[in-house]
Amino acid sequence: MEKLKQYKKDFNYSYTLGPFPTFELIKHKGKVVDRVILSEDFNEIDKITNLLKQKNIPYYFEPKTLDRIGNKKKIFVAGVFNKYEENILEGNHLVLDNISDMGNLGTIVRTMVAFDIKDLALIGNSCDIFNPKVVRGSMGALFNIRFQYFNNINDYKDKFKNNLYAFMLSEKSKNISEICIKESFSLIFGNEGSGLGKDYETEDINKVIIEQSENVDSLNLTIAAGIGMYNAKMRKAKDDV
Repeated sequence: MEKLKQYKKDFNYSYTLGPFPTFELIKHKGKVVDRVILSEDFNEIDKITNLLKQKNIPYYFEPKTLDRIGNKKKIFVAGVFNKYEENILEGNHLVLDNISDMGNLGTIVRTMVAFDIKDLALIGNSCDIFNPKVVRGSMGALFNIRFQYFNNINDYKDKFKNNLYAFMLSEKSKNISEICIKESFSLIFGNEGSGLGKDYETEDINKVIIEQSENVDSLNLTIAAGIGMYNAKMRKAKDDV
């Protein structure tokens, strides 16, 4: 059996570090689980071992392995899973362009699930969604969405004909309170520092801003994405009444 090391992007497998994301992995993506590593000090041993036996997933007590792959954090359980592809489907999407912060990506994925958006398009040089930091940041919500990488926004638009809403500063931007977000929609957010570029200045893309005070330069990406998704969900709820 291969000796497990700290995660690298070129691995064909990744880890869930900690109980909650590991339970989510087993629950939603049991078929891709290679094995689970446990510490005898884990306080839910019976719960997880019974579940693993039901799913026919092998498990091992290897505290030294947990120390090695835990990225300097004390963990009591880790899932080892094979990377997989699962293309997004027609419907409402979140689109992230050149996202670089893994913690932000994980938090946004978790927020997606909270607001019933299950399809994520990653544009350009976006960070590795399988990195354990992303998995942990999502609290395992990663295993409850579909995601797909695209080289650029035009490749995405060639495949999906959604109503596009890009959150960006532009002379043509309208306040989110003035926008009627129509399904099927794509909510688009850019890089944490540079935002969205000229590719999003086209006429077929609605430009949106979130009104804020002048006391701060901009909203954190995860906050902006959360506001956008909440607004879309609430508008839909009103339309359904």
